[in-house]
Amino acid sequence: MARSNYALALLALLAAGTASGVSRPADPLDGVKASIRLKNFTAAASELQRLAEGGNAEAQYMLAVFYLNGLRGPPDPATARSWLEKSAATGNARAAYSLASLCTDANPPDPACAAHWLARARELGFRAPAPPAGAAGPRQELPSSLLPAAQLKDPAVRREALWLAAADADMTDLGTLADPALVSARDEFGRGALARAAQAGSAPAIELLIRKGAPVDAADAHGTTPLMLAARTGDPAAVGALLAAQANVAAADQAGNTALMYAAISGRIDVVDRLLAAGASVTARDAQDWSALDFAQQRGAADVVARLQAKGATSLARHAVEAPSPPTSVQRAQRDLYAGWPDLAVAAARPAPELLKTVLTKGADPNATTHDGLAMLDVAVVSGTPAAVETLIAAGARTVHADPHGTSPLLLATREGRADIVSALLAHGASADGSAQDPEPPVVAAAKGGHGAILKALIAAHAHLEARDAYGTTALMIVAQSTDPEGVQALLDASAATEGVDKAGRTALWYAARAGRADNVRALLGNKASPDHADSNGVTPLAAACAAGAAPVVELLLGKGASTSPRTSRGDTMLMLAANAGNADIVERLLAHHAEIDAQNTFGDTALIVASRNGDSALVGKLLQAGASTRLRNKDRKTAADVAAARSFAAIAKLLAGA
Repeated sequence: MARSNYALALLALLAAGTASGVSRPADPLDGVKASIRLKNFTAAASELQRLAEGGNAEAQYMLAVFYLNGLRGPPDPATARSWLEKSAATGNARAAYSLASLCTDANPPDPACAAHWLARARELGFRAPAPPAGAAGPRQELPSSLLPAAQLKDPAVRREALWLAAADADMTDLGTLADPALVSARDEFGRGALARAAQAGSAPAIELLIRKGAPVDAADAHGTTPLMLAARTGDPAAVGALLAAQANVAAADQAGNTALMYAAISGRIDVVDRLLAAGASVTARDAQDWSALDFAQQRGAADVVARLQAKGATSLARHAVEAPSPPTSVQRAQRDLYAGWPDLAVAAARPAPELLKTVLTKGADPNATTHDGLAMLDVAVVSGTPAAVETLIAAGARTVHADPHGTSPLLLATREGRADIVSALLAHGASADGSAQDPEPPVVAAAKGGHGAILKALIAAHAHLEARDAYGTTALMIVAQSTDPEGVQALLDASAATEGVDKAGRTALWYAARAGRADNVRALLGNKASPDHADSNGVTPLAAACAAGAAPVVELLLGKGASTSPRTSRGDTMLMLAANAGNADIVERLLAHHAEIDAQNTFGDTALIVASRNGDSALVGKLLQAGASTRLRNKDRKTAADVAAARSFAAIAKLLAGA
């Protein structure tokens, strides 16, 4: 199930019981729903967590939706699945159905798992729409949303659902939801369903919405029309659908950009040709005196440039500073790429230190900013050279000045991967920790970007290695998942903490184990990282490695004494996780370390039931040889043989029956 469909599930939950005049008992989720309507997801998540941990099945389901949508940090399908299973175990049909959707949309798809949860959803009373004639398998039985669009009654919820459907080009839901009262609605930024369909590049969705009455030229708060959005996306069919509806090809946004300019930015010759055929002007210019030809040249789209020139387009914009001295008043009258920028900013953007020095000697302020708040040093960091950076710092430019997004020059250079400029900033006294306003520490940004040289430079400059991003992630946790054992060792040598945890309770070793990075696991274990440090869901590094099927990592962890006894919060053992991953080598190693073969999780599944459900005959045979019981039943009262038979794994069912 696509992420947006889970967002639709949230809307469906909000719709429940909102009809006016309906008397109903107090709902413990009312406060949660109110918080969601106000987009106070932090408060909603906190209350959901409390209710879910108290056993409220609907709260467990909604909390899973939060995790899937990334409303509690990065999207976390594993944790979401855990809550869905808990909800389904207590009889929530939608949770069981959502699990079927997760299995269907897994990579690769897991049809056996999908069939299991679809059957469970039916047992609990969920009725999916009938599949199309001739359709086979559970995939065709899964609709695009947990609550059919036709059942959404609240106008605000239907409007949000329509926008989601338009953005996803979901023609089924669009056909149900699109009506004149909704297709003209717009959000606080002035964009409605047609703008979303145009941005998605979906001609069928555009045509349907226009037929339903969507205004073809409805501009957003910035003057951007659906035609401009479709042209920028570069989909010729979408552009054609709008032109067929008489979209205004000459309209310009607030900056003076036309649809042809947007198309030139996309570099799509077929879109440009459609607009030209519809009468788009090649001579139109925006507020900065840029034409479609200028944008095409900047994009490097040679075919578009040739076509526009053939139509008589000319370029008035200068694409470089032409003189080794400050622009004169006459030159400034000629609008160029840097229109509105101070002379110093233009010089800082060029690889010409002498030009920069000349402007500075004439009294330019090294701490001046462009009209949009970009400091001179930021300009040099992004487009200049180390020499330009050093020249500005020597003239008094502040190395801690944040850009309009709160980003320091050091973080900016780190994200750009400019090791040379990072070194220049550090050499001139810039703090290796950036500024307090930075959205993330530079050392974390270096780790995320895979910029090994920058990471080592920051370590050498004594960056705070326990600095964290919004999710509590450190540089060591990030590098531990990568193919950079040198980076891991460099951090360890600088005394990075091996037992630090992120907001999910996960250590660097946990991440390395889940990623199957044996070299990194070895280095962390050599620095006394705990092999039994579980995360907030009770998953230890060994459990993470078992679930990932990372046999070499499992071997390393067992060799360091990792325990096979801990269970996850849903009761899964290491053996169950390995069985689910289908890794016979790991199963053998766990059994050799006396893993409990007949342990059951909170749903009552054993490792044998898990292997039977997955249709893994070799693993079933191995577990039977080791003495696994065939008589144990899960909470659905199913044995391993029952589970195999339900999935038409006849050979496995026969093997189990004879055991």
